[in-house]
This record gives sequence, structure tokens and C-alpha cells, in this order.
Amino acid sequence: MDENRIIVQCQNGDTEAFRAIYERYSQPLLRTARRMLGNLWDAQDAVQTAFIRLHKSIARFEGRSAFSSYLFRILINVCYDMLKKRQRMKLAPIENVQDPIQNDPTEMIALEQAIDALPPQMRVCFTLFAVEGMRQEDVADILGLSIGGVKSNIFHAKNKLRESLRDERIRQS
Repeated sequence: MDENRIIVQCQNGDTEAFRAIYERYSQPLLRTARRMLGNLWDAQDAVQTAFIRLHKSIARFEGRSAFSSYLFRILINVCYDMLKKRQRMKLAPIENVQDPIQNDPTEMIALEQAIDALPPQMRVCFTLFAVEGMRQEDVADILGLSIGGVKSNIFHAKNKLRESLRDERIRQS
């Protein structure tokens, strides 16, 4: 079904249309939130909160940007709120816990840890671009950054990841 039609149906209160939006976007949102927050449980909470906020605000969506940009912006804001709350509570970030159903090889674990260690803005730019496959223009729109800012964050993220993985290989040798 055409996404614009689904959005209009959601704006008119159609719960089946909202379910279609959830089914289309829940997994990409979960992957992004997990990268930003460092663990599956907080990521699931963030996605749930993002969909609640979407449900409350979808009537105001005017289509000036892509719907995916609008939805990911909601998620990014939720994640930033959760990170701020952690910082205010002076809690140490929760350790990166692997998904229970996923048995990653050692190198994948090292890569995930290296991604999790990136600064938040760099991590979200890299995740949206490299993991979710979004265009840099869409990442810029979602995060409210310039294209140059997104490109810079992705460039520095790749360099940090290369360096981190190289150091890990040296330690294992």
C-alpha cells in the first residue's frame, strides 16, 4: 500500500494503518535505538515511546519532509531524552549486552563495542547511514544537521572504527 495513503489513514484514526507503519519501521527503529542506547531493553522502550509520540502527533505531520525522517527524528529525540535522563541520574551507561538470540563472532562483538563507544552524534550518523542505509541528505534532515556535518561525522566514525578494530586485532595477536 502507498505510504502516503497509509499516513492519511493514520491521521484519520485507522488503527490498521498505524499497525502497517509499525510493521514497516519497528525493526529499523529498534536497530538505531539499540546503537544509540547500548542495549536492547532501553531500545525497546525508546521505540515504544517513539510510536506513542507518533500516534499523538501524526495528525500534525504535513509531509514537508519524508515520513521516515519525521519518525526517525521522533526516535532520536526519545533516545536523547533517555541519555540525558541517565546523565542526570548520574548512572553509568548500561553495559552493552548482546541480544540473547544472537551469537556474534568475536570480530562482530568488537565492531559493536567500537560503534557503541563512538560519541552519540557520530554514532547516530554512522548508524543511520551505514547500518540503516539512509542517504546522507535524509540523515541530515532527521538530525537537523548540514550535509557537511553528517559527512564529517561519518568520516570520523569510520576512522575511529578502523583504529579501534586495528587495536583490537593487535591485542588479540
